[in-house]
Amino acid sequence: MKKCTLFILFIATILCTSCNNNSQPTDEQRQTVGTSTSIEGDSTLYGLACHGCTDSVLVFLPGKGGDPVTYDILQANTQGRVIGRPQVGDWVAVIVNGEDTLKADMVIDLDQLKGSWVQLVRPTLRERLVQEGENVPYEPNDSTLIQKLMRPVEIGFSLKRHYSAQAIGRRYGLSSTENSPVIYPVPRNYTKWHVINGQLVLTVEEQLADSTAVPKAENDTASFVMMLKDSLVLKFGDEVRHYYRRNEQASADTSNRN
Repeated sequence: MKKCTLFILFIATILCTSCNNNSQPTDEQRQTVGTSTSIEGDSTLYGLACHGCTDSVLVFLPGKGGDPVTYDILQANTQGRVIGRPQVGDWVAVIVNGEDTLKADMVIDLDQLKGSWVQLVRPTLRERLVQEGENVPYEPNDSTLIQKLMRPVEIGFSLKRHYSAQAIGRRYGLSSTENSPVIYPVPRNYTKWHVINGQLVLTVEEQLADSTAVPKAENDTASFVMMLKDSLVLKFGDEVRHYYRRNEQASADTSNRN
């Protein structure tokens, strides 16, 4: 155990030393900085934000090794292509300009992206109920009860370490059956996430009717519009969705209740 702890401290010391080294890399070193990841087709660079980052430059320590590289991000910042505010030690994704290798077209702070993101969505009243095997019209007569049932619910997802994800707002039991007077929105069952070529890719795994079958997986891809400390705006196709950051403790409590 002591040897393992000493090894971790040794690696951390090397990273900190590298981040504080502001020397520019040689041409040979630049060429050794990898442009690919384990995900096929992704040309994004991944690494750590180092000391010296400002609104106009990103001091970047490549995750694949080498000395820190200083990227010009002034234009990217002006165009809203810097997602988050990179802090020293944050894991970031960088899209390098195709013509100027010391200029970044986009920067995404992956550490700040992690967390629980939700939006408030109201349920809808059910037109018919299932009673004793028959569909019967549903005519609400208790306005107080209806007002309580129509309160908005939080729907969204949690982006976790190791690129795992979890849906927020999936409901089980009576509230999700045809016996409920309201219909709650069903969030997509995201299980994984990645940033590929500057876009957020969320992997959906929906369980099939046959519980023994392997869940069917597909991807939802979203473009980043904006990310602040407590707000995230994504564009799924033609739909723009606004999220706010949910308190992690509240998220854990809800998961336990479900």
